[in-house]
Amino acid sequence: MPSLTTTSSTVPLFHRAHRAAALALAAMALMLAGCDQPTGAAPAAPQGPAETSFDAIVAACTQSVAGRTPTVRPTEPGTWAKVGYGPALVQRELTRTESPITPYVGKIVVKDNEARATAPTEAAAQAITLTPAHLLSNRTHTFVYRFDGKAWHWNNGSRFTKTPSQSDTTEALTLADVSAPSKGFAGCLPR
Repeated sequence: MPSLTTTSSTVPLFHRAHRAAALALAAMALMLAGCDQPTGAAPAAPQGPAETSFDAIVAACTQSVAGRTPTVRPTEPGTWAKVGYGPALVQRELTRTESPITPYVGKIVVKDNEARATAPTEAAAQAITLTPAHLLSNRTHTFVYRFDGKAWHWNNGSRFTKTPSQSDTTEALTLADVSAPSKGFAGCLPR
């Protein structure tokens, strides 16, 4: 009866090369499969004053827009309007530049919905619960800041508004627009 074990000297060269290549491919596949797997949390990069202070601006902005409450005001004789905002999504972006004058540029994007409903009296307008049926527009506010190496400064801003059945609009926002207490964005400014 022939032996079931073979030695490398009895296996043809083609089969040995094929087996070696298959083993090498299998080993590489196993090693590569482990590359995507996290082996533990990487240590966080230390934050400098630019990152830390920008995070504080983002936190204050988030708190400011979360604190907005609906307002009721007269719009025309015999009509009161209640205007409110849906929960806002606040996103941050921080970019390191090559400039020694402005080493960082930051951007905060606030996405929210504006709702509006009217009633014949102030009390009736106060009693309205704003719902998606009262949607007036979807808005995206973009605030851009620059860091001069010591402090953050307001640079510019814009608001993009999508209103159902109307043309989309984009308008520039000034420092005065954003700092107005009635707008709810004053917390988005550097202190």
